Amino acid sequence: MKYNLPRLPLIIFLVTIFGSLILGFSIIYDLVVTHSVGEKLRFENEFIKIDFPRNWCAYSWSERNITGSVHGVFLYSQKPASIMIFRIHDENVTRHFMKRNNLKNVSAVINFELRRIYSDIRERNENSSLIFEETGGISIWEVQANYSKIIIKNAFKSEGTFHDMFCL
Repeated sequence: MKYNLPRLPLIIFLVTIFGSLILGFSIIYDLVVTHSVGEKLRFENEFIKIDFPRNWCAYSWSERNITGSVHGVFLYSQKPASIMIFRIHDENVTRHFMKRNNLKNVSAVINFELRRIYSDIRERNENSSLIFEETGGISIWEVQANYSKIIIKNAFKSEGTFHDMFCL
């Protein structure tokens, strides 16, 4: 009596596929559970701790060279289209950047970056406009952090309509 059982290679293939799926879902589940804080996800490293909505994605990077270290976090959401970028420069990188671009103080660095962002957008859409909302400074872990809050009207086009960009 002969049964029509699947052959051994097919069984091995199916076990491998199901095992990989279970392992993959387990890893993703573990990452989500480990980084969940209520209804938000937490991204944390030695320089920054951010809680963000679950439907957002996060990516981080570090760059190190002879001038120093730059650490960044890129957060984005597709609906509504939102992007947040945090860049943390150490003192050496900041000094080198200021010297290379002939900038005299930290406020000049902020204005330089804002002009660079606006120029890039302006190349794609001549009808965009820049509105300065606020400029100031706050103390974070006993370190002074300066910022500027701007709005770029008609910054980018998505699905046939122009959208504004808010930068801090």
